[in-house]
Amino acid sequence: MASQQRFMGLGKSPAYDSALAYFEEERYSDAIPLFEMALQECNEPTVQKLARAYLAESYAKLGYKRINQGDWARAYAYFTAATDYAPQYADWWFQAGYAAYKQGHFEDAQRALQQATQVNPSFARAWFLTGLNQYASGAREHGLNTLQQWAVQLGVLPEAFTEAVNLHNESRFAQAQQAFEQMLQSVQDNYAEYIQWGDEAYQRGDLQTAESCFRHVLNARPNYADVRNRLGVVLTAQGRDEEAIDQFITAIRINPRYVEAHINLAIAYYELGYTEQAKAHYRQVLENDPDNRIAREALQRLAA
Repeated sequence: MASQQRFMGLGKSPAYDSALAYFEEERYSDAIPLFEMALQECNEPTVQKLARAYLAESYAKLGYKRINQGDWARAYAYFTAATDYAPQYADWWFQAGYAAYKQGHFEDAQRALQQATQVNPSFARAWFLTGLNQYASGAREHGLNTLQQWAVQLGVLPEAFTEAVNLHNESRFAQAQQAFEQMLQSVQDNYAEYIQWGDEAYQRGDLQTAESCFRHVLNARPNYADVRNRLGVVLTAQGRDEEAIDQFITAIRINPRYVEAHINLAIAYYELGYTEQAKAHYRQVLENDPDNRIAREALQRLAA
């Protein structure tokens, strides 16, 4: 959330004002009921939009904390709550799927991962975890095929993958599963940290650090649509709208149904005076999400 955006809702809802103060102090559990109260009590569109965004982020922050603690049940609950408010974030669906997988709840994991790959069809981590989930649930050959299909895109070392396949061929299935999970974890950890650092830098207004973190991830994972969108937002906050447009377009090319990237691209186009292009992307949002209030209201304003 850009620093200039977060204050747009201030003074319009006491509950929102208090919730934002708690959020800034990283007291997410205290912030959540107040953001929910703001949604119920204040019909002002800006407060509604920001409260929902901060609710989603608050739940996700708690979810990441529980993931790090190995508290899979509560991690799953937090990430599914986050996706209730912001279903467009593929990584939150992925984290919900991972938490379900760790509990052995393979059907819940599959449902979450289907959402992740629907939001971002090129999401290698989600596809690899899908294969791992299939493997763990007993559909080993099917799972192995999925794992093999996405191992290269994920960046798994070929020799490590071959060793795991050898374990499978020796009917050492539990050890093979553990090896595949270690591959996922080793690739995931490094970039997840950089994304988190980038998000935190952005929230405190350190835009150069945020940009560096996101570019570091994209140097290794250029098809990471979520990070493309994040980088575009950071560039927009720096007034570098044309560079931001390139990032949003790339994110949409990777994931044509990425609603938030379409909205951000429409805003950037409008700021540069390209009204018709902005309208086109708001219309695209409504094709993918007919109930999207932001796009509908923006089109009404642009038509006036």
